[in-house]
Amino acid sequence: MRRVFLAVAATMFVDALLYLAIVPLLPWYAERFDLTKFEAAVLLAGYPLAFLITVTPAGWLAGRLGPRRVVIAGTCFFLASTALFATAPSGELLIVARLLQGVGGGIGWAAAMAWLTGNTPPAGRSRAVGAISGVLSAGAVAGPALGALADATSPLLAFGLAGAIGVVALMLTLAAPAGADLPRDPPLHSTLRRLLGHPLVICSLALALADAAGVAAVDLLAPLALGANGVSSATIGIAIGAGAVLGIAAGWGAGRVGERVGSFRVALVGGIGLGVMPLLLAFPLPDWAVLGVLVGVGPFFPILMTGLFPLMTQAADDLGLSHGTGTALANMVWSGGFAVTPLVIAPIAQALGDPVAYALAAAAVALLLALAVVMRQRSRAHGLAH
Repeated sequence: MRRVFLAVAATMFVDALLYLAIVPLLPWYAERFDLTKFEAAVLLAGYPLAFLITVTPAGWLAGRLGPRRVVIAGTCFFLASTALFATAPSGELLIVARLLQGVGGGIGWAAAMAWLTGNTPPAGRSRAVGAISGVLSAGAVAGPALGALADATSPLLAFGLAGAIGVVALMLTLAAPAGADLPRDPPLHSTLRRLLGHPLVICSLALALADAAGVAAVDLLAPLALGANGVSSATIGIAIGAGAVLGIAAGWGAGRVGERVGSFRVALVGGIGLGVMPLLLAFPLPDWAVLGVLVGVGPFFPILMTGLFPLMTQAADDLGLSHGTGTALANMVWSGGFAVTPLVIAPIAQALGDPVAYALAAAAVALLLALAVVMRQRSRAHGLAH
């Protein structure tokens, strides 16, 4: 089990690292390749978009071929696309490489989480997922630092370093055992239909959307307001980074607490925290308090994720399915929520003001948490969860 955990942790760290490394480099690439604003937006959104499209089919494939094989394939794909990204001679090829990175990330992420939970006893999944949530937070801290390194030296050097970490992840995956024999899932449409009929799956998806609704609203509007008040980008970045650092400890702690009080209660605490953050911003606050909210958001994401994924895997166990499709479905919904929420919040904030947009985001989180509670109670009433 330890070797599986190390392989999964390394895979997830590299994914989080490269997902965020592009942010500080965006102006550099825009100038070097003379990118339009739209092309820069495509470069930024290419990774999550390709990830979103890829993750659920990859999760299902992990249930057919075995997650370790899919992780190996995803990591190899990831390494090749990162090499292309580091050496791309044109903006068009850079965008293609970024899209391919997202495909590799989606393949590896879905299979890696299924590999971990499928080889962890139900009683220990909260701790295992909590530890991985901490690893993801560490990657969120390291990603912008890698981008800064690329800006100070060269993208080839920085992304070469990322590739070296990816090679380590691949070696750890090759050295790890395949683990337990997991159920062979039926065709994808049948697997999805069975999952969506389970109340714990709906509970998990509601929690994933609650996270997206709360965090995306804060991440979009708070930095814009701070910037308009003259707060530097460096200060905003430090606040977000500090939240991610707190998230490392929060994930580990939430995993241990979840073993004692249950995954749903842990997820609910994370969800309530993510609803309170935009609600606070609906009131007039000084800049230092807004920065405090940006820090405060950081720990609640890993807390919610630590509770969410064990619930989804419990539903898969009830249905006799592998964990790949379910965990990938949760991530797809979460990613989709992060993509859509800013597009909804921005025009509301522009037309009615930031306080109204924040209040609506908090209300959306509350409604989604209420749905999660109802679905959790329904699953218990039918004897589907313990």
